[in-house]
Amino acid sequence: MSFSEPTKNEVKRSVYDVCDPQYLRESREAAGMDLVVLARTACLSVAQVRQLETDDSDGLFYSDAIKRQAYKRLLMILGAEPPLVEVPEDLRDANQVAEAHLNTLDQIVAMSHQPVMNRTTSHVLGAVTDAVKAHQQVMAALLLLAVAVVLFVWHGPLRPTEATAVASAAVASEAVAVAMPSPGVASVAAPAPAPAVPASVSAAVASSPAVVASMATASQAFSCMYSTDAMPQLTPFVAHKEGRYVYLMSTSHAEVCVVDGNKQATTLQLKAGESRSVYGVSPWQISSPQLQKIQIYFQGGRVTLPEATHHVKLLEVAVSR
Repeated sequence: MSFSEPTKNEVKRSVYDVCDPQYLRESREAAGMDLVVLARTACLSVAQVRQLETDDSDGLFYSDAIKRQAYKRLLMILGAEPPLVEVPEDLRDANQVAEAHLNTLDQIVAMSHQPVMNRTTSHVLGAVTDAVKAHQQVMAALLLLAVAVVLFVWHGPLRPTEATAVASAAVASEAVAVAMPSPGVASVAAPAPAPAVPASVSAAVASSPAVVASMATASQAFSCMYSTDAMPQLTPFVAHKEGRYVYLMSTSHAEVCVVDGNKQATTLQLKAGESRSVYGVSPWQISSPQLQKIQIYFQGGRVTLPEATHHVKLLEVAVSR
């Protein structure tokens, strides 16, 4: 069995791949270049170039790939001829390459004409129409509720009998929507929003004159403003801080009115455990229907509130040094 002789290009490629030290040394000596000059030109150390010429295993290169790149750089500086790139047989014929490109373009055009990607406007409108038909019972119930709201706004509050009739009709329409789902739609996904009917009935009751009058009376019962009425005047036993602010902490939900000496009123909505500070000038007026549930701190100490009172006045004293 006979083996064919390696070609010249294969020999060159073998030299580049194995980093033949003898070939590099002979090329440098043939070019008449000193080892130090070659190392500086290639931006390598003298030890690295010496390792490539002697094949020492000192590990001066991080990897074999970096070592081969440095070897090829040295040969390029020395003017060595690089190996030729072998072109596959199927790429040497220009007609075959052109035919391959045309086949690729034909495949792309065929994919662009697939029916899945060609979705017209009529298809989109048809899908929307099918969705509307599938939920027509729910939409009918919503339309009935909208008509009831328009009639309520146009004709004013409904009488009890009218409100009951509207609520009954809405509930009946919702029951029909739940009991008769459209084909392909599960019955659990059909119910219409239930809170709309009680909301309309409660709106009719709340808009009656009696309810409006009671709400107005409740809102006017507690007004936050400066008062000229007589109220208990309190001062701290020992003042450690100036009276530029008051600190309030509530043990339950409470509404508090704080007025400073400039008649600047501040309304606080305190929750259980919540605390707030109000800044201003003395004297302070503090009032609240839940004043006994509020802890007041003034000038660095807690103020003791008298019993059965809803408003007090805080007077500033000199700070003790």
